[in-house]
Amino acid sequence: MVWKNKINFAFPILVLGMLLNAHVIYAEPVGILVIDLDRAYNSSKFGQSIRKNFEIENRSFNKENDTILKALKEEEIKLTEDRKKLSPEDFAKAAEVFDKKVVAIRTRRLEQIAVVNERFKGLKPVFFKKIEPIIKDIMLEYNASIILEKNSVVWSLASTDVTSKIVERVDTAFEAATIGLEPILEN
Repeated sequence: MVWKNKINFAFPILVLGMLLNAHVIYAEPVGILVIDLDRAYNSSKFGQSIRKNFEIENRSFNKENDTILKALKEEEIKLTEDRKKLSPEDFAKAAEVFDKKVVAIRTRRLEQIAVVNERFKGLKPVFFKKIEPIIKDIMLEYNASIILEKNSVVWSLASTDVTSKIVERVDTAFEAATIGLEPILEN
C-alpha cells in the first residue's frame, strides 16, 4: 500500500514536470539551409561582372607581360646571332648582363603577379559581403537560424539548398542596380 501511495504521489509530479518541459520537447524545429557559395559567385551576374571588371583592369598588365617577353626573346635571338661576331669573353659578359636583366625582370614581375593574385583572391569576400542582405532575407523567409556551406555538409535534402534562389535574387538586384533602380549591389 505504501508503494501505491508513492506512485499516486509521484505520478502527478512526473506529469507536471513533463508538461512544464513540453515547450522544450515540442519546440519549433531550427531551420537549416545550405548554399554553394562558389556556385553563387561563379554563376551570378554580379559575380561574373566582378571578375570581368578585374580582367579588364588587368589587361594592360597582361599586355605589358607580353611586350616584355617579346622584347626579351628578341634580345636573346640577337645575342645568339652576335655570338658569332663576339669573342668568347665579350659574349660571356653580354650573356651575364642579359641573364641578370632577365632575373631582375622576373623577380619584379613575380612580385607584381603576387599582388594581382591577392587582389583576385579578395574578390570573393567582397562578393559575399555585398550579398549578405539577400542571404539574411532568405534566412528570414525560411525561418532559418543557420546557413551552411554546401561543401561542408555530408548530406541534405535538395529543398534546403537555397543557392539558386540566392543567385536569382542577386541577379535581380544587380540588374536593377545597373539600370539605376536600386543601388543594392555595386562592384
